[in-house]
Amino acid sequence: MSFSSDLKNELAEINPHAQHCRIAELSALISLLGKYFDEKIMIRTENEVVFNKICRLVRKTFDNAEEMMYTSMSSGTNILWLSGNLKNDVFLTLKLREEDGVLTAGNEVTQKTCCKRAYIRGTFLAVGSMSSPEKKHHFELDLPDEIRADQMMEMINAFDISPKKVVRRNSYVVYLKDGDEIADMLSVIEAAASLMTFENMRIVKDIRNSINREVNCETANISKIAGAAVKQIEDIEYIDKSMGRDYLPETLRVIADIRVENPLLSLKEIGEMLDPPIGKSGVNHRLRRISKLADKLRGEA
Repeated sequence: MSFSSDLKNELAEINPHAQHCRIAELSALISLLGKYFDEKIMIRTENEVVFNKICRLVRKTFDNAEEMMYTSMSSGTNILWLSGNLKNDVFLTLKLREEDGVLTAGNEVTQKTCCKRAYIRGTFLAVGSMSSPEKKHHFELDLPDEIRADQMMEMINAFDISPKKVVRRNSYVVYLKDGDEIADMLSVIEAAASLMTFENMRIVKDIRNSINREVNCETANISKIAGAAVKQIEDIEYIDKSMGRDYLPETLRVIADIRVENPLLSLKEIGEMLDPPIGKSGVNHRLRRISKLADKLRGEA
């Protein structure tokens, strides 16, 4: 299962205690998944847990739910039909409006902060998705028109979260990419378990990235040391071939012996092997003197 599926499963199990919150969440679900025609509302979704939640909310919200609702299935898609005196029941209670079969929800159902949470939760269940935090941080709501996208952005802004909006094909996507804001959003929609999983994954990812940076830095340092050592050894070997190592003064000869025998040692480590020890700059100075002597011999050859 994907992180997004697990999140929806968790949200589907949340049952608002207050009637006004149930109305807000159901209004979001039906307006985004439903169509109105032939004096019926048809609600379609392939997600069974979302479908079951809609059915539960309808039963808890309307006293005559069993009389107005019936279900069917088509090509793996769950369909809930609402019929009867919808204008006085569903439309009035959920503050829904209809134009050419398209349903929209009014702001009347989201006046309370708790109802905003419920409405955003219903919107995510209907048209939301979220990437696994192991890969990247991305939370989005794929809305059918700009009016609803702007409405959602305003609602999310009420929680001090700043989403962005982009047009994708025939829809408007409201999205978050910042990890901290996504964590805040999971808290807003009351997804406690998913929030904990998200934060744990973020910690593991940060630790892994930190280790990778350290390894890359260490690898770069080793490569730098190895590259310098190759040049230093080439100079020493040229002196050996041309004049013999005794050509070098004793202080340089000791350094040359250590470098040839220990090609991967850092300058600091070479200095610590001397008696008495010397610092990194002292070792570097002596190796540069060896290099100059080698270049001088090459020039005379």
